[in-house]
Amino acid sequence: MGYSLLMMFLRFLLLYTSINGDSIQEPACPSFDCGNGIIIGYPFWHQNQQLEHCGYPGFNLSCNDQNPMLRLSDDYLYPIKDINYSNKSLTLFAYPSLNSAPCPKITHDIALNTTPHPLFNSLGNKVVHFFYNCTLYPPSLPHIRCLEYGAKRSFVFKEGAIPEFDWDRYCASIVALPVIDEAVDHGDLVKGLGKVLQKGFKLTWNQAADEVCQSCEASGGFCSYRKGQPKNFFCICSNGRQSFNCHGNGTTSYEEKGIVSIQEEPNYVGIGALLLGGMVIMATVFYFIQKKKKKFGLYKPV
Repeated sequence: MGYSLLMMFLRFLLLYTSINGDSIQEPACPSFDCGNGIIIGYPFWHQNQQLEHCGYPGFNLSCNDQNPMLRLSDDYLYPIKDINYSNKSLTLFAYPSLNSAPCPKITHDIALNTTPHPLFNSLGNKVVHFFYNCTLYPPSLPHIRCLEYGAKRSFVFKEGAIPEFDWDRYCASIVALPVIDEAVDHGDLVKGLGKVLQKGFKLTWNQAADEVCQSCEASGGFCSYRKGQPKNFFCICSNGRQSFNCHGNGTTSYEEKGIVSIQEEPNYVGIGALLLGGMVIMATVFYFIQKKKKKFGLYKPV
């Protein structure tokens, strides 16, 4: 009888640990540094080291040459120069390879209106337009001298200050990209183009638009989306995973720059496995004791 009761208890313990394992919160999502000193955390997440539930969909970053990189919808990777968590903005390099180039040439547009939601064009940018290898152009306009090619000239203007002319007809290519306001307003676009481009451009992000995520963040947690789907949403709090929000069950600790840090919870599965292992040992000892009693005629069936 004792042996049967012991086996029933072991089955119950095994069932409990398997069920309880489903309720264990997702792994913590610590902040990280690619190597250039920029501390990155929620709502951004490392696509190669963290699971996608660690932040907003579309906010996955990678590390390349010690730089955090963000892929925009034009399918180019842009190094992040700085992240400001207090005003929810980040500064990116438009063309990192041209930062030290004496005569940079831009090869493709950067259209911020096509960036992944909820990133959007910051009001702190101005759009700059480049007109390359023009065979005909208005006289007396300052041009980019280092890009002269025979009689062909290249020009750069900020939006709203482009002289009226049929640029599309007479220029080989036209490219537009955003640049931080102060760089355009206080820099020399023609002579100091390289320094202007080094300032990069800004993007800002909003709190997630869905009400469930807003409720989660307002309660001190952060929003997670498994497989990037809103229907797979859950809220991570300092005391573990909740369905919708933290409901005052614990507050999330915020580190420097407002980055969320999730505290580790006890490893219930590990504890259950340890208990189970102990019970198996006890069962084994019990079995050999009963076998020994039976061998010497001391065992009496109940």
